[in-house]
Amino acid sequence: MEMDPITEIIKSEIEKKGRLTFSEYMEIALYHPGLGYYASGEAKIGKRGDYYTSPCVDPAFGEVLAGFIAKSGRLINEPRVSVVEFGGGTGTLAADILDSLVRNHPDCYEITDYLIIERGAPGSGTADDALGRHGAKIKYAASPAETGPAGAAGIILSNELIDALPFHRVRFQEGAMKEVFVTLRDGEFEEVTGEPSTPGLGEYFKNYEVSFRDGQEAEVNLNAGLWLEVAQKMLEKGLILTIDYGFLAPEIFSPERMRGTYKCMYKHAVGENPYIHIGRQDITSHVDFSNLIRSGESLGLKTLKYTTQGQFLIDWGVLDIMTIQSGQGSPSKQEAHDRNIAIKNLFLPGSMGNSFKVLLQAKNVDAAGRDFYPESPFKLSFGVI
Repeated sequence: MEMDPITEIIKSEIEKKGRLTFSEYMEIALYHPGLGYYASGEAKIGKRGDYYTSPCVDPAFGEVLAGFIAKSGRLINEPRVSVVEFGGGTGTLAADILDSLVRNHPDCYEITDYLIIERGAPGSGTADDALGRHGAKIKYAASPAETGPAGAAGIILSNELIDALPFHRVRFQEGAMKEVFVTLRDGEFEEVTGEPSTPGLGEYFKNYEVSFRDGQEAEVNLNAGLWLEVAQKMLEKGLILTIDYGFLAPEIFSPERMRGTYKCMYKHAVGENPYIHIGRQDITSHVDFSNLIRSGESLGLKTLKYTTQGQFLIDWGVLDIMTIQSGQGSPSKQEAHDRNIAIKNLFLPGSMGNSFKVLLQAKNVDAAGRDFYPESPFKLSFGVI
């Protein structure tokens, strides 16, 4: 049987090196130019893709973020404000944010420049519409290196970016940490363990009050801290807003998670085999927000807030959006009802509301206290994780 080109490439790399770290395997499977999952240009999100994200559930997600950006712009207090969205894909979220700024915060819209940094292929569809509606407001770059000099004032934004960064996998055996490698046996992929490929894997768990059971596996995303370092260098002053599914270290490395948290997504089905549908399925793991917090603090960032997506949306006014859109001027009661259900999926427990977390970090701005972050009196029952 003829081998897929990307599978052939990975096997060729293994034959040259003897084995690959799981991070190296992911790098090829997800980001190989033209063949990797995120580089193919095919639909990944929505009904025809493999999973849903908050922006494709309802534009209310972008509308809430627009309100956040408008208030952040006043806090930053500069003539121009840059919004840099890492992993912006086809521009769905960018379009929703800018549409809302035009309607509700026109002064902020006038001074805002929007940059999407998309390493994979942006694809088609929404990006074309967004670019058409907002013209030069939205620009694309494949990497931060293409964006020109660092030191902008603004907001760094990412939604479901960190979970897709290539990660290492480790297994704890007889009190020692071993790394999981990918090799070949009789021409087929096989996992083996060995000594860690980098000291960074052992250093990752220093000062973490976690313990592992014999045989327990975990993911170590060294790229997350590297990304944050790059992101903060792009800011002279401003805020970094990271939205993703994950936990703090005690929960993400709980003994209840013996196999770690990684999963594969293919046509809305969740799997655990990363060695099938190569280049056509997503490979992700839950984000260790403790690592992002400590990495940020080591870079001089101030942690302003860590909460659930649900509470963040409540704090920043999603309930007001529901009230407005279901009132006078709605196309029909049924459409308003259906949209309210969609919006609820963004913030209620049991849906995206508590599985996704929000981390807000600041650089060279004073955003302490209630004057900036609007603590809603309405608290969701799951609170802060």
